[in-house]
Amino acid sequence: MNLRLVWKRRIAIISAGLTLVFAVLLLRLGWIQMVQVNRTVPGDQRSMREMSVLQRERGVMLDSGRGQFTDVHGRPLTGKLQWGVVLFPQEHSSKGNRKEGELSQMASILHTNTDQLREEWEKEKTPHLWTGGQSEPVLLNDKQRERLRELHIQGADVYPVMTRYFPKPAGSQWLGYLNEQPEPAGRLKEHQDEVRQPFAMKSGAAGLERTLEPLLRGIGPTLVTRMVSGSGQIIPEIEPRVIAPANVHYPLTVETTIDARLQQGIEELTQASVLQEGAVVVLDAANADVRAMVSRPFYQPQHVDPRQQSSWGNRAVQGAVPGSIFKIVTAAAALENRVASREEKFHCEGAYGKYGFSCWKHHGHGELNLEEGFAQSCNIVFAETARRLRMEQLEQTADRLGLGRMVGWQAQQAAGMPVLKHFDHEESGRIQTEAVKYSDDEGARIQTAIGQRDVLVTPLQAANLIVTLLHDGKVSAPRLVQRIRYADGDTMLDMPLHDSRSAIGQISPATAHLLLSWMNTVVREGTGKSLQHAKWHTAGKSGTAQVMQKGKPKNHQWFIGYGPVEEPKYAVAVLVQNVSPNSSHQAAALFRKVMDYLAASS
Repeated sequence: MNLRLVWKRRIAIISAGLTLVFAVLLLRLGWIQMVQVNRTVPGDQRSMREMSVLQRERGVMLDSGRGQFTDVHGRPLTGKLQWGVVLFPQEHSSKGNRKEGELSQMASILHTNTDQLREEWEKEKTPHLWTGGQSEPVLLNDKQRERLRELHIQGADVYPVMTRYFPKPAGSQWLGYLNEQPEPAGRLKEHQDEVRQPFAMKSGAAGLERTLEPLLRGIGPTLVTRMVSGSGQIIPEIEPRVIAPANVHYPLTVETTIDARLQQGIEELTQASVLQEGAVVVLDAANADVRAMVSRPFYQPQHVDPRQQSSWGNRAVQGAVPGSIFKIVTAAAALENRVASREEKFHCEGAYGKYGFSCWKHHGHGELNLEEGFAQSCNIVFAETARRLRMEQLEQTADRLGLGRMVGWQAQQAAGMPVLKHFDHEESGRIQTEAVKYSDDEGARIQTAIGQRDVLVTPLQAANLIVTLLHDGKVSAPRLVQRIRYADGDTMLDMPLHDSRSAIGQISPATAHLLLSWMNTVVREGTGKSLQHAKWHTAGKSGTAQVMQKGKPKNHQWFIGYGPVEEPKYAVAVLVQNVSPNSSHQAAALFRKVMDYLAASS
């Protein structure tokens, strides 16, 4: 009797336990079906309900959902809505008796033949955009779009497609490009086999595309899909549907400081001037914002192979030997440290008599003071000046003027990023190497003072140097972006102007003003006389640096300056790289063309 009671008790306990387990499972299932199903999946912006539907569909991406760029006036720099043909192969192949006439008409509209059309239509198991055998989707004009819609061919539909970059080569390497990257775990993983991505989910590989990647990535693509059966066959009775993220805040819009009209115009000037290698930087004289930044050779952002190409690199932020434009720094160091007076006379006979050093003018300039030596870019005057300076003084003056360090806009701990930068791969440049720093080599110091030896300056730094002088010696931090907005127009992130101060202070306003007046003398009486007939009254400094390229002697040519002198609007730096030592000064000629263009555009 006792044994029977024990078993009954055990059965009751087991039954109660099983009942509790089933109750918990039912509650969990109810939670998933009623609540969890509508929650966002980690790593994606879609709910479990949406993801389950996507697993039963095949589709193609029409828009990656990535944020777009505009210029300072709101003109688009990326993102153009165009039209493409989406082919649904399963539906087409299931109708093998389709009339040749329909295929022929469609092929004619697409400027192809029926065999190629049929082959591409049927070669893949998933829907895809018509490419005509190329790597990118074929985009339709308005006439093609209307004619295809009039045909009403089943399995071939016209949809809007968002293309990112404009088709022709450009000098806007600051914008960067995209590269296909593995998606983060969870992002589109659940349906990566079901969704054909013609310009697949990509990440920023250079430029602003890279530095702003976490903000630009967006919350998901826009897809056109078709429902499929368990065996993967498209269900013809169910019409295609477009799936897009439902969030009024995305995609974001990045408002740059670039003026698209100036950027394009200056790109055309560099082409007309047959500039092979180099850069042009145009900064707003009021605040150092970048209005145009052109790098040569041009690149095509939709066709970049960094392993085989170098044109994607932005030469405007890469260091180059500056030559005589660095005499601005040497003159500032001499004035600040009072090692030379304005009235003192120097004598140039052409040859210096030491280190194999000479002036560019074979027979010399004769007697001239520091201002005249600056205007004539006399190497002998600056060699003698450099003898009186310590290397440390040259380096410190360069730092005060924003050279030898990165000056582009950046912020710490902004928008969830440890460092938010505007200029990708910006180089700091260089004044001297460690070997020279501790050697007290007079010959090395003289070479440094005229912008040779180990000195490197970026065109961005060179243009910003002019803005620094215009602002009484205060170094600004040039911007490429002024703000980022949500899709509904609200501001997500402002990027206010700020300075790029040196830890050791700045040069005096008096020195800055004097150097600006000397740059005016360069155009009036010195090496910049060719600018006297420009539309604007301009001032500046020329430079020629001797370099070696593949064992052959070449020159880097520079001209940096501002205009109009009476009311400065723009600071401009022009660098022409690796030209023949016998070439005329192409940089000064291009500087004038750029200034004339800016004058005509103002």
